[in-house]
Amino acid sequence: MQNEQLAAKRKKLKPWILIALALLAAALLILLGFRLKGWLQRGQDSRLTALVNPWNGIDNSGYLPKLTEVEGVRIDKSARRPLQEMLDASRQEGFSPVLTAGYRSGEEQQALFDETVRGLLSGGELSENEAMALASMRVGRPGTSEHELGLAVDFREDEALFTWLRDNAWRYGFILRYPAGSEETTGRDADSCHYRYVGKAAAEQIHAMNATLEDYLSLFYGDSAQIIFE
Repeated sequence: MQNEQLAAKRKKLKPWILIALALLAAALLILLGFRLKGWLQRGQDSRLTALVNPWNGIDNSGYLPKLTEVEGVRIDKSARRPLQEMLDASRQEGFSPVLTAGYRSGEEQQALFDETVRGLLSGGELSENEAMALASMRVGRPGTSEHELGLAVDFREDEALFTWLRDNAWRYGFILRYPAGSEETTGRDADSCHYRYVGKAAAEQIHAMNATLEDYLSLFYGDSAQIIFE
């Protein structure tokens, strides 16, 4: 009799056990989903933090940005929505941002570099080598410019806007790429107009550290950090 009662109790408990197991399995799947999303996000951020500077070019890299357009400039699709959100947010604060540059092909970068060299030579005070070296600091030689990644934009000169961008661009995944005092690290002149998309996670860390992209990659990925592709 006692065995029959125990068997009956087990039958009653069995559905609840199955339900509990099903809920546990669902919870594990949800947790795995969040972890997978995090892994994918980190993978995306690695691509977005591709390092391009005078010592780490994109020649023969195979990098092909997927281009779209935002307010008259071309940019990689990964940055389209964040850039538009940043522009809209700045306008809500009373600013009038104007984009002056986005993606440039190697040919376009060469033309800009040559034009800059000619302008520097026109003063008659610099040798050709000196003019080319200065142009490399200002606009970058072809193959070493972030504009060729499609992840960088330039803004029209606006000091009030630049103050807002320095404080808020990281919220949208952008960083001031060439802050004052970083010339030796970045190989480029300070440039308050130039912002680079690196993804929200990296931008938040770089902003909090008050670091350059080179500093950030050196800290987290080692001194030999190279371009990382999807």
